[in-house]
Amino acid sequence: MRTGRPKAPLTISSDERTQLTAITRSRSFPAALTLRAKIVLACELEPSNVIVATRLGVRPHTIGKGLNRFIADRIEELYDEMRTGVAWLRMRLWPR
Repeated sequence: MRTGRPKAPLTISSDERTQLTAITRSRSFPAALTLRAKIVLACELEPSNVIVATRLGVRPHTIGKGLNRFIADRIEELYDEMRTGVAWLRMRLWPR
């Protein structure tokens, strides 16, 4: 018997799959965005977050978080939002 919360159902349209595949193959996108796209594509095929995490070299929590963000807002959520905090403030006050 499985323990924990059930995994949210994931359905990816062919257009989204094409976009995600293009992101994973691109060298110009940030590594974090590429990883998020790989997470979504891997979760479509593999039912276990632990197995996907092992294959991609991240923690299972990262898989669950990324997958839930994608399910909530689709492709747009993969892109990072502007963050607040010390690093952001430092960048705004003292640009290079």
